[in-house]
Amino acid sequence: MPSTFPHAPRQNRILAALPTAEYERLDGNLEQVDLALGQVLYAAGGTPEFVYFPTTSIVSLIFATADGSTAELAMTGSDGLVGIPLVLGGTSTTHQMVVQCAGQAYRLRAEQMTRELAECRHLQRLCLHYAQALMTQMAQSVVCNRHHTVEQQLCRWLLVSFDQQPENLLNMTQELIANMLGVRREAVTEAAVKLQAAGLIQYRRGHISITDRPGLEARACECYRVVRSEYTRLFSLLPTGEDGRADATSSVPGPAAPPEPDKLLRQLQAHQLELEKQNRDLQTACAEAEALRSRYADIYDFAPVGHFTLDPTGGIRELNLAGAILLGIKRSEKKRQHFPAHVKPAYQPAFSQFVEEVLSTNQKKTCETVLVKTAQRPETKVRIEAVPDENGRECRIVVIDQSLESIAEKHLRKRERYQRTLLDNSPFMAWLTDEQGRFLAVNTPFAANFGWPSTETLLGKTMLEVAPGEWAEPAWRDDRLAGKRGKRIDAVAPLESGGKKLWFDTSKSAIPLDDKRRATVGFARDITEHQDRLLAAQASEMRCRSLIDKLPLSVVIAQDGVVQYVNAQGAELLGYSAEASVGLPFRQFVHQADHASLNAALVPQDGDKKSAMEYPIRVVTRQGKTIDCQLKASQIEWEGRLAVLGVIENVTQRKTLETELRSQATADSLTELASRRYFLLRQEEALSRLKRGIDHAIGVLMLDLDHFTEINDRFGQEAGAAVLRSFSKLLGGELRQVDLAGRLGGEEFAILLPEADLAAAATFAERLRQKVAKTSIMVDQRRIPLTVSIGIAVMQADDTRPNQVLQRADEALHRAKTLGRNRIELSKTQAAADDELPTELSDDQFHQWAEDPVHGASRKIYQARRYRLERHHYPAP
Repeated sequence: MPSTFPHAPRQNRILAALPTAEYERLDGNLEQVDLALGQVLYAAGGTPEFVYFPTTSIVSLIFATADGSTAELAMTGSDGLVGIPLVLGGTSTTHQMVVQCAGQAYRLRAEQMTRELAECRHLQRLCLHYAQALMTQMAQSVVCNRHHTVEQQLCRWLLVSFDQQPENLLNMTQELIANMLGVRREAVTEAAVKLQAAGLIQYRRGHISITDRPGLEARACECYRVVRSEYTRLFSLLPTGEDGRADATSSVPGPAAPPEPDKLLRQLQAHQLELEKQNRDLQTACAEAEALRSRYADIYDFAPVGHFTLDPTGGIRELNLAGAILLGIKRSEKKRQHFPAHVKPAYQPAFSQFVEEVLSTNQKKTCETVLVKTAQRPETKVRIEAVPDENGRECRIVVIDQSLESIAEKHLRKRERYQRTLLDNSPFMAWLTDEQGRFLAVNTPFAANFGWPSTETLLGKTMLEVAPGEWAEPAWRDDRLAGKRGKRIDAVAPLESGGKKLWFDTSKSAIPLDDKRRATVGFARDITEHQDRLLAAQASEMRCRSLIDKLPLSVVIAQDGVVQYVNAQGAELLGYSAEASVGLPFRQFVHQADHASLNAALVPQDGDKKSAMEYPIRVVTRQGKTIDCQLKASQIEWEGRLAVLGVIENVTQRKTLETELRSQATADSLTELASRRYFLLRQEEALSRLKRGIDHAIGVLMLDLDHFTEINDRFGQEAGAAVLRSFSKLLGGELRQVDLAGRLGGEEFAILLPEADLAAAATFAERLRQKVAKTSIMVDQRRIPLTVSIGIAVMQADDTRPNQVLQRADEALHRAKTLGRNRIELSKTQAAADDELPTELSDDQFHQWAEDPVHGASRKIYQARRYRLERHHYPAP
């Protein structure tokens, strides 16, 4: 149930300053509202529907950058209003208005506010004065955020916030304050700790109070005093009439009268344009500064060497991530660490002298030292390069781990051995030649293939000296050509050996030897057997492709997830030509949500190669159209390797028909809620779950729209249908994911609430009843109010039929309608305990009774009944 607040619009400074006559004009149209923390009243670029006059809440004007960072420009509380664009004649907002502190406010519709501004000069002048004060606050916020420290900004923000509060307590986390100020949370934490240590504030678990306001004002920058002085000056300019409130007809004390509203409006509009330009400039500057800060912070933190800033004694003031890892410490502990303590004791005197020399000579110096071992690394030799800062008070050093170089050399030698082993045991011939075609390196298969005893005997020779003449000359020429042009050359060349024709597949590429010279790396493999099979397979493939192309089915062959073949029907389905489809990933033609199924289909399975598996997929055509299909995947062999043969069937029409049939069976066509049959089926499942102990409580609600027959008769069936749809949409917005609502017929509805006892169901029903009572629809320019009557029952494990609980809820619904409608009634059987509870208790007696464990089971029901009887949250029986 919502909290009850006193009706006190004049807690707002603007409403309190209005003459009685003008205030009474507004009073009847002011609507009391509760503003929740984080609630967005106006979105950037939106059109305001209401003007808000806060009384106990605070609303912030938020500026958001493109990357999502935020900063507060101004705040409004009981001293002003939310909706200045309407006062200045605008129709949209350029910033967000977000509730910073939850509380109460009064709102007035935008069109009503526009009329009152035109007719009430006192209200117009009050709003214009406040607009000028608000713009002063915005201007000072921009200046403060750019030029003052985080501690000064925090002091200003706290003082302005507490000026809007009726009591000395603010509920606000440090993270929210950081978002308002546009700074890092750590900076706010550090500033808050300093203020609390100085005895200026008290902060604990999100609750902030001021303990020394004069001291806090002394810590704040001049921005707070400027803003506070402007508020005081502008509101003091308002003259008073007979009733002690603002009167525009009386004379103004002082040397000059306040400016006319039209002139003041023009000044404020000009001021607003200037502030918007400053905001844009600030946004650009903040974005650039943040990008630079982020870029250099990443460079600093993720550098491959350690960076340290040391004081003259060797104490660590700053270090990067690599430095913290090198020393084996946490960055948060840096101020308690001394760099010499991590140096091997025998090297500590030399290192301290090194730091002194850097600071005294004001020159860059280099030294080598040894760091003691840590839990993550052994004793390490490092090289240090150091320079002093501009004032000679800090020593900035770069620490380079030299042990890494030794490790890298070992890894390099090991990798060379591995590479040599790999090349020598490869089935390919491999060689490397210089620009003249002389061999720089060859592998063992190359030497063996041409009958040479070792790889070393070939070094310095050319292909002309090694291979047969008919093969050697083209090979030697291609080696030099590849190195000269820097292009890869692939070729299949025959070689006569022992009266037999052999085929070799060769590939040659240029690589740099050094800054000036290039070399050629070549690979060759014997493909004679493969070439023979290829010629035979080509003939067979031509026959198969001719057959598949004429099939009236979409056929795709994929190998390693890549399309190798598409027939004519498949190309037409995908929207690509058959040639354009080959070589593309098959997943490119399938909806991203179906990639898991596609991956399973494209992976060759063990077992019978002739077995086929079916997978539902959605094909995305070249034109972007999505088509529901069924993929039947079979494993085949394609060009000597395993592949997947996919037969694709378009099942769009079949799925559409299935969806329509399923929807007709489970959903009501008018309201889109569950149909009667589907609801009863789910209710039967719920009873089964209750009997098995899976669910412990299930609430059932029967609902009936009041006076629906009169609406139908008076406004027609279309109006009745509109009422049902509107109610169904409202009802859907209140349900949890596990809840189910259904239309049983006409204006009668039912709701199934798993894990909801009688009290929980009554709370839900009352919230729904109130929301419906606040809802109305427009028909033929006439507003039709809506109310609903609700009967509540709870499913019992000893129920033998699912409809028993509906009968109990229906009896309660009938009683609710008989007793006047727009009300809630509980099942008499299950509310018997409620009826026996006492109805008149003092607060002390009620709390003592409620804590009694004997009555604990009925405590929630009794509490709901007490609210119903004493606080009139819904009609009493």
